[in-house]
Amino acid sequence: MPICLPSFAGVVGAPRVSFTNQYSVSLDGTDDFIDVGTVSDLNGSISSVTISAWFNVSAFESAVISGGSSSLDRFYLQIFNSTTIRYGSGVGFDEFAVPTLSTGTWYHLALIHNGTSAALYLNNSQSSSGSLAFESPTANYGSSLKIGSYFAGGFNFNGLLDEVAVFNSALSASNITSIYSSGVPSNISSLNPVGWWRMGDGTEAGSGTTVYDMSANSNNGTLNNIASPNGFVTDVP
Repeated sequence: MPICLPSFAGVVGAPRVSFTNQYSVSLDGTDDFIDVGTVSDLNGSISSVTISAWFNVSAFESAVISGGSSSLDRFYLQIFNSTTIRYGSGVGFDEFAVPTLSTGTWYHLALIHNGTSAALYLNNSQSSSGSLAFESPTANYGSSLKIGSYFAGGFNFNGLLDEVAVFNSALSASNITSIYSSGVPSNISSLNPVGWWRMGDGTEAGSGTTVYDMSANSNNGTLNNIASPNGFVTDVP
């Protein structure tokens, strides 16, 4: 695996260390999730959102990430079933057809929402979209941000998540190629995520209940309802 030196300037408590990927987080699909709270950079008059995550699902209808203040003002990304990934924005949602997903297999997922259009990439290949129009992100997408569940509860993720990141910009196809990195997670700090949770490979170093935000912000998450000793495991992409 290539080694590079990321910059973590401005991250409280984040050491300057070599980039490695040793951990992911395991969620049980019942009540486990990561509570991030408010991510202010996703509130206000934003017009673009990009989500990136590595996932290894054990059961479907699993939410990867979500946030919002109500059913009218929200976003969410969900592994809906073995051939469908759902993205919701505001009051609407769209469904993307993907090649059949296998349980127990790692995949990279990226969703780029730019105004009224969106694109989804699975393992760096763009998927076709459904027929519903997208609504532009509005005021409170960064409220009640949760990883591994719906922001209002439910649809808890069942499986493994790693290297989850969110951006308040629309990344390019070439950016997605760089993130996918031929199937090996890479350092994304130069792309300026507003939140980047490394699921054990951040300041938490594979222990504890805090999942540190390794972007230039301090949007740290807290593991909730995770079985002892913690949710970090050494199964990675």
